[in-house]
Amino acid sequence: MKKILVIDACVRRSESRTKKLLDKALETFGSLHPDWSFDILSLMDMNLKYWNTETLKERDELLAKGQYDAPLFVLGRQFQQADGVIIAAPFWDLSVPAVLKVYIENISADGITFIATENGLKGICNGKWMLFLTTRGGIWEGTDMEQGTTYMEAVSRFFGIQKFYAAAADGVDVAELDCAAIMQSALRKVEELCIQLC
Repeated sequence: MKKILVIDACVRRSESRTKKLLDKALETFGSLHPDWSFDILSLMDMNLKYWNTETLKERDELLAKGQYDAPLFVLGRQFQQADGVIIAAPFWDLSVPAVLKVYIENISADGITFIATENGLKGICNGKWMLFLTTRGGIWEGTDMEQGTTYMEAVSRFFGIQKFYAAAADGVDVAELDCAAIMQSALRKVEELCIQLC
C-alpha cells in the first residue's frame, strides 16, 4: 500500500479554485487505487510557527544529538516517509502562500529530509513524485515572475523526490477569458497526470 501525503494550502478553503483541482486529484487517485492511503494536512487548520531564535536553537540541539524522533520533527518524518506528495496552493504574491513556506521550513532539517555530505546537501525523502496543483488569477505561466511552481520544483529536487509534475489554471481572474473553460482544461490535466502517476 502506498502512502500519499496531501498538503492543502488552499487559503480560501471552500471557495478555492485550487481546492477543486485537489479534489479532482483525490477523486481520481481514489478511484484508481482504493488501496492507497492519503494523509491530508490542511495547513490552514494547523498552528504552524516559523523558526525564531529560541525554537531554532532547540531544533539545532536536537539535530546535533541525533534525536530525529523528537516531536519537533513529526511533520518532517511524515514527509520523508511518503511514497508520493500532492501539494495544492494558489499563486500568491508571485509564489505560494506563507503558510506553505512555513510548513516547508518546519520539515527542512538535516537528517530528516536531507543530509549534508562531502559533496553538498542530498535529499533523502522516500517520495517518487510530487504533484503540485495551483491556480493563478493573471497570465503568469512561463514568465520569470511565476515563482510558485519553480519554487516547488526546487523544493522537490532538494528533498530528493525523483519526479515533479504540475497542473495549473492560469488567468482565471482575467475578465476577457472563459474561467470555466480554463478550469475544465486544468481539471482534465490533473486527471491525466493522476492516471500517469498510477
